[in-house]
Amino acid sequence: MDKTAKIIKLTQNKDRKVTLMFNDELWEKFKSASLDEGFKVTSKLEQMMIDYLETRGLL
Repeated sequence: MDKTAKIIKLTQNKDRKVTLMFNDELWEKFKSASLDEGFKVTSKLEQMMIDYLETRGLL
């Protein structure tokens, strides 16, 4: 399976909810910046996770 197919598989069929604790101000700034870029917060976090895994050679 090529990298693109792996990423597509990893970003579909979401079945896990995760609770994260953030400072309110930090969260609002991140949410606002994500929306300004045209991303939903979940999508932005997901992309950051994929980028991290790629840099570690895990995809």
